[in-house]
Amino acid sequence: MGDNIKLKMQPWKVKAVFDPLLAIVDQLEQDGTIDTTTRGQAVFRDHNDGVWYDSPVAIMGVVDAYEIHERRTGRQLGLAPLRQLANKLKYAAPVFAADTEAARSCLTRMRAETIEMTAAYARDLIKDFQIMEELQKIVA
Repeated sequence: MGDNIKLKMQPWKVKAVFDPLLAIVDQLEQDGTIDTTTRGQAVFRDHNDGVWYDSPVAIMGVVDAYEIHERRTGRQLGLAPLRQLANKLKYAAPVFAADTEAARSCLTRMRAETIEMTAAYARDLIKDFQIMEELQKIVA
């Protein structure tokens, strides 16, 4: 029963994925800033666990997972704006209002898609993404 429940019935799980990404976009839009390490690497603090994470890596991880979803379902989510934002943060390139607006729209599409996923599907998607990551480490 719990595996077949749609994530819209478990909004805290959806928030745990999207709130940190939205916080990055919010900070860029409101302050025009991004948190960085002393070396200039873009990072964000996940309020779910209090840990600091590499922003470009986290954003690309979500993009990669949703690319798997796109291939499985044939539904295109238009993930390019998030990929572009991750690259701009990675290379400390200027981020413009058009970038954050496009990223926010992308996150809105992804969230709408996510709330219709079942818990089991989302868990399998995460597991398959983790397998893909490990395989990439072996090949690299």
